[in-house]
Amino acid sequence: MDRMPEPAGEGPLRDWLSVALRCGRPAPLDAAVTAEALREAADREGVVALLEARLRAEGGWEALPEAHREAVHTHARGLAAQWLQRGEELRQLDHVLAAAGLRALLLKGSALALWLYPQPHLRMGGDIDLLLDSAAAVRQAADALAAHGYAPAFEPGDTHFELTLRRSIDGRLRSELDLHSRLLNAAVYADVFSFAALWESGQALPGYGASLRALSPRHALAHACLNRALDLQNGIPDRLKLLYDLRLLAARSTAEDWDALGALAEENRIAGICLRSLEDAARWLGATLPGDVRARLRGLAEREPLDHRRLEDWRYMQWQNLRALPSLGARLRWLYQRLLPTPGQLHALYGDGPPWRLRLRRLRRGVARLLGAKSP
Repeated sequence: MDRMPEPAGEGPLRDWLSVALRCGRPAPLDAAVTAEALREAADREGVVALLEARLRAEGGWEALPEAHREAVHTHARGLAAQWLQRGEELRQLDHVLAAAGLRALLLKGSALALWLYPQPHLRMGGDIDLLLDSAAAVRQAADALAAHGYAPAFEPGDTHFELTLRRSIDGRLRSELDLHSRLLNAAVYADVFSFAALWESGQALPGYGASLRALSPRHALAHACLNRALDLQNGIPDRLKLLYDLRLLAARSTAEDWDALGALAEENRIAGICLRSLEDAARWLGATLPGDVRARLRGLAEREPLDHRRLEDWRYMQWQNLRALPSLGARLRWLYQRLLPTPGQLHALYGDGPPWRLRLRRLRRGVARLLGAKSP
């Protein structure tokens, strides 16, 4: 048995899941937790299949009530089937990109599933993320994919660094694809790493062609920290699957890898962001964070302009994004597109309605957030 992590904060069922993922032999579930409640909680955290695998591997599976085992196993089996479809889709994307003469880096869960996790379906993600070398390449890829049923979800403004494509069959959404022209869709992080540097150090994906690569393990670790920071900035609930990514990435890191991460963090001034996520992964899931690495990152973080303790502070992070832009014109354009997005973005954010009403709702929400109040 293992102790619950402290501080808890997010509720006892999340605590239980974190212990289950960390050691595979958690304390018995509270009798009031139904099978459906367990499945839903694990699904929210993105760890249903991983939960089953960890409990089976470490001897904690049979301690779950039969109904709970059945609920988790049924959902995990569905995720395994989904991964078969995901793998086929990735192969199609690989062929389309190669035919168009494009190179792309597969990011986030889909990439980690292929090289970091023991079985791909243990790290299912909601969509597929690809990084291309420019906005022009993103448009070229979108044109090539149009013949395969992918259509833009909306037309983003030019301060938006990703294009979302969706493929529907018989009116039902089958796939969502995010084409990135920068590594992260936020000005403060957009230029941390160049495509050229990421591509040069990237790793081949077994079973895929030369047009598709994954980030190197070192860059993948830094990107996992940055991506989680962006989620916190955008108010997206923290998920255990992101922390488990960090646990696995940290576990495979050698002394040389940790030294390289420290150098990347110092050069790009992201030590605080890396420290924040790695310490959270250590606290919640027992991830390895060597003491000398922690001390180095903490020392660097104290000298950085971005305060990693304020990532959830919306106004603070918007100010950091604004400061990161290179000119007054770029800042004014960013402000305008934040307050008044394109019509397609407004519909994606707020649903159907007259454009004037959606714009008014956007303006009200923006003003309320600036004032620190809640807005509908």
